[in-house]
Amino acid sequence: MKKSHFLIAGATIITAVSIATYLYLRNVAAKVSNPLNSAQIVPESAIMASFIHPNQQALNKLQQFGTPETRKLISQSYAEFQQENLAEANIDWEKDIQPWLGGIMFAFVPAESGEDTDPVNILMLVGIKNKLEVWKFANKLKGDEENQVIERKYQGVTIREVTDERGKTFNLAILGDYLAIATVAAAVEDTIDTFQGQASLAMQENAAESLQQSAGVENALATIFIPNYSQLMTAFTDDLPENEQLSTASLVQLEKINSVVMGIGVDDAGLRLRTVTKLNSPLPPEQTETASGEVLQRFPAETMMSVSGKNISLAWSQFVAQAQGSEDLQDLLEMVRKTFQDLDLDVDREVFGWMDGEFAIGLIGSNEGILVQTGVGGAMILETSDRFAANGMLRKLNRVAMEKPGVSLKEKQVGEISVTEWQMVGIGSFLGYGWLDDDSLFVALGEPLIEVMMTMPDRGLIGSDDFEEVVGSLPTSNQGYFYWNMEQMMVWANRYPFVNLMMPRDVKVVLSSIRGIGVTASWSDELTNEMEILWVLQKK
Repeated sequence: MKKSHFLIAGATIITAVSIATYLYLRNVAAKVSNPLNSAQIVPESAIMASFIHPNQQALNKLQQFGTPETRKLISQSYAEFQQENLAEANIDWEKDIQPWLGGIMFAFVPAESGEDTDPVNILMLVGIKNKLEVWKFANKLKGDEENQVIERKYQGVTIREVTDERGKTFNLAILGDYLAIATVAAAVEDTIDTFQGQASLAMQENAAESLQQSAGVENALATIFIPNYSQLMTAFTDDLPENEQLSTASLVQLEKINSVVMGIGVDDAGLRLRTVTKLNSPLPPEQTETASGEVLQRFPAETMMSVSGKNISLAWSQFVAQAQGSEDLQDLLEMVRKTFQDLDLDVDREVFGWMDGEFAIGLIGSNEGILVQTGVGGAMILETSDRFAANGMLRKLNRVAMEKPGVSLKEKQVGEISVTEWQMVGIGSFLGYGWLDDDSLFVALGEPLIEVMMTMPDRGLIGSDDFEEVVGSLPTSNQGYFYWNMEQMMVWANRYPFVNLMMPRDVKVVLSSIRGIGVTASWSDELTNEMEILWVLQKK
């Protein structure tokens, strides 16, 4: 009886310890997987932090996507990473690192004044899920004869300075459930000070909400937080050569941005990136107006790529302002102006000045007429409040076209729409334009598309399965869409051997795993801009 009591008691103790250990490790794993907890150790002076989430649910969801070729490419890349970065150090990722690795935070911390180094120090904080495993890993590094390890104390914490066989030095310190790593010792020392009570990144305005919500994406893979955007840009541009410095106009634009948070996650459609930008003060109302998107109704379902939005005139004016003081942008501006001057056009007044309404530009698949050889043509719709100015530009372009050998103009009436076509001997109509209504100008490249753009399509882009799959989950109150039907584009590209020769195999494999890409931007309030990018992926 006594023996059985002893066995029962022993089993009970073992079970209790096992449960307690499991609960403790699960609690630690949850803690080191939380970006806000990591931010509590990052010095308050950090100007940027990115967190890699150890999110198994996201990784499992990501495995639902991809083609066999993509999975093979990822496997090869992983094997090459292991061979090139870890094999020489006798380190196995799955055995030596993965068992203890939690979330990883990279932070950019400004260098102390007087340091003759980069303007920022890069600090890496690695969450430790299992201290026994990380202790084994540290001993393995320490025991490697190729590595030199120097230990010293700072504020009672041991800092290990490890120099590998290539002469690269890292400073490491274990702070509770985190491993701090930096090439510069001062960055680790500042982190120790923060760990022991000094102000942290987590105390900055909007830090808690930004890091916890990861810009609102599901199943987050990574979060990037920039608490002071202008300070970040200044830190990375101050040491640039004078001819590469940001212009005064560009700096003024940057100073309008307060903070930025980006989140990358996985949902049922694929990969999604959301960026939330906070401004210091509201922009003029005309810069935050939404677009109705009605101009896209004229485009057929065969549209492989489209860009829509509003007020090209305003965007051009902003570009001109930003070019002041920037030599590169000024050169580009002058090149554009010179190009239109050769056509006897003032680019500011006669070209972009009247484009103050909504617009849409599309690349449309077609195998008819002169598009048989290319398989694709283009079209655009431009809305304006100044039809007189638009017609002035068109008249000048017509005169330029007529001066080319073999080119003639043809006017025709299709219903209520007057169409002007540019024709070339032996080819026929290769470009046409006309007014769909009082303020909507269409331009089409390729005779088949001239006919397409004059009528509402039976199968339009809006409402088509492909378009809705890509943009259907994006915000509907926005400033326009970028839409790319990658599946259709790859079918088109595979028709032409020269495209396959120009496109690297790995790039083709990656692109073939994407069904489509959608991008849009919107304003949730007068100080908050949200941009969203969705990569719709092929499913297994």
